Amino acid sequence: MSESHDQKQHHDPITHSHPKSTSNDGTDAKSIIIVGTFLVLFVAFLIIAVSAYFHHYRHELQRQRMASVGDWAAKIKARQLADLRPHWANAAHSQATVGLRMAEDLYLRQYYPSMPPVLLAAKKTAKKKASGAPVVMHVLGAKLYVSMGCNACHTNNGNPGAGPTWKNLAGYPQTLTNGKTEIADYKYLRYMILHPDKLVVKGFAPIMPPIYAAQLSGPSHPHEQKLNALIWYINTLSNKSNKASQPPVPDKPAK
Repeated sequence: MSESHDQKQHHDPITHSHPKSTSNDGTDAKSIIIVGTFLVLFVAFLIIAVSAYFHHYRHELQRQRMASVGDWAAKIKARQLADLRPHWANAAHSQATVGLRMAEDLYLRQYYPSMPPVLLAAKKTAKKKASGAPVVMHVLGAKLYVSMGCNACHTNNGNPGAGPTWKNLAGYPQTLTNGKTEIADYKYLRYMILHPDKLVVKGFAPIMPPIYAAQLSGPSHPHEQKLNALIWYINTLSNKSNKASQPPVPDKPAK
C-alpha cells in the first residue's frame, strides 16, 4: 500500500502538467494567426497604395504631355497663319493648310502611336484658270514652301524652328546625328527632302514626314520640277549658293 501511494504521488505532477501545455499551444497558434493576418493586410495595403500612386503619376504625365502638345501646336499654328495670310484670296480664312495638321499629327504620334490620324482629306476646290504668266523656278519654290507646309518646321529667316532653317543652308556644312559633316550641295538637299529619316541634322528630331518623296519624285514626276523649284528657292536664301548646290536645271520659267 505504501509503495502504491508513493507511485501515485510521483505521477500526479506529471498528470497535472498536460492541461497547462495545451493552453500555451493554443495561445501561440492564435498569436501566429493574428500576426500573419496583420502582415497579409499590411502587404495588401502597401500594394494598393503603390499602385494608386503610379496610376496617378501616369495620368499626371499624360496630362503634362497633352498640355505640351497643345502649346507646341498653338505656336506652329500662329506662325503658319501669319505666313499663309498674305497668300489667301479670302482674308476670312481661319484654318491653316495641310502642313499644320501634318505637323500636329507627327508630334502626337511620337507619344500615342495607336491614335487615329489627325490629318483629314483635303477638300477639292475648283481649279483656277492659269494666268499664262511664266513663273521662275525659285518663285515657284517660294510658293511651294508655303503651300506644302514646309514653313511649319523650316524658317527662311534664320530663326530656330522644329527643323533646320533654310536661311544659309545651301553650300554650308551640316553636322549630322551620326557624327558626320556634309556640305549642303544639290545631292544633299535632294536627299534631305526625299529621305528625311536618313539625314538628320544634329540638334533636331527626325519629325519630317516621308510623304514628300511621293509628291515630288518618282514615275509620276519624271522631271522633278517641284523638287528642283524648292531647291532653287533654298539656294536663293544662302550667301554660299554655288553651282554644286544648285539643281542641274536652270532657274528659268517653269512650264
